[in-house]
Amino acid sequence: MIKDVFNNKKRESAEIGFGTKNYNESVRFLNQNGTVNVKRKVSDKHIGFDLYHWLLGINWIQFFLLVFVSYVVVNTLFAIIYFLIGADKFGGLALGNDSENFYQLFFFSAQTLTTVGYGHIFPNSVLISTVSSIESMLGLMGFALVTGILYGRFSKPKADLQYSTNGLIAPYKTISGFMFRVANKKQNELIETECQVILAINNTETKRRDFHFLDLERSKINLLPLTWTVVHPIDENSPLYGVKETDLNQRDAEFIILIKSITDTYFQTVYSRMSYKYSEMVWNAKFIPMRQKPHLDGSISINLNDIHTFEKMSGNL
Repeated sequence: MIKDVFNNKKRESAEIGFGTKNYNESVRFLNQNGTVNVKRKVSDKHIGFDLYHWLLGINWIQFFLLVFVSYVVVNTLFAIIYFLIGADKFGGLALGNDSENFYQLFFFSAQTLTTVGYGHIFPNSVLISTVSSIESMLGLMGFALVTGILYGRFSKPKADLQYSTNGLIAPYKTISGFMFRVANKKQNELIETECQVILAINNTETKRRDFHFLDLERSKINLLPLTWTVVHPIDENSPLYGVKETDLNQRDAEFIILIKSITDTYFQTVYSRMSYKYSEMVWNAKFIPMRQKPHLDGSISINLNDIHTFEKMSGNL
């Protein structure tokens, strides 16, 4: 049984924003990529959606694919409008069959949307000039928005951390400890890095979810140039004292990781979040030390793929 080391007042203050409801089914508060696993609905059928936040949050491949698809779709729609008005309303257009005319109108739309305006094909009627003027205005506004979002994505400070795939319950000094490893994936430096670890676990007696802030061997480091093994000693004051592997499963345990640091590129505070569920915990194992390769110029390199490696220990904890 988990030892109750907090009185009721302290237990209430340990709630970190996810509520204390004890769910009948297994839930996960934080995904491994750090996103909060909560869908906030504005009604029973609709989820609140922030387009700007979504555009800043998707990965680069999705962003550029969205820009490309939007560019093609907009030009196709205007090419259809021009085609329905009539290809004969354009000057400089070499009339051919319908497909040839459509391709030429598509490229005219691309030139208008981007305001390149090569001048090979030009509007020859008031209606066509009106539509092309509207398209050029939409193009200026659209590319201004894309440029702003692109700048926002580049300039957004972010802590890009590599976490070990698994958290371990490993031998630690004369006792055991919960531990995981973390490293900086970027070439910038993170300074004044702080870590908090919270254990979220169901209480079978109160039918509520308890949140325990775990005491760490070291909760803050000045620099993170290599890796940091974060350790929570499981002594008699720990809420994990006497806990078995089956207890974490039955009580739907989740270890929530909150890291705050300062990046020396922007000199701004950045945050990183992650969590380990009970199924991602390995008992009676220890991390294999990461290889540090020295170079002739005096520098050291490490392979971040080694951050996940561990070995099982013989015997029981």
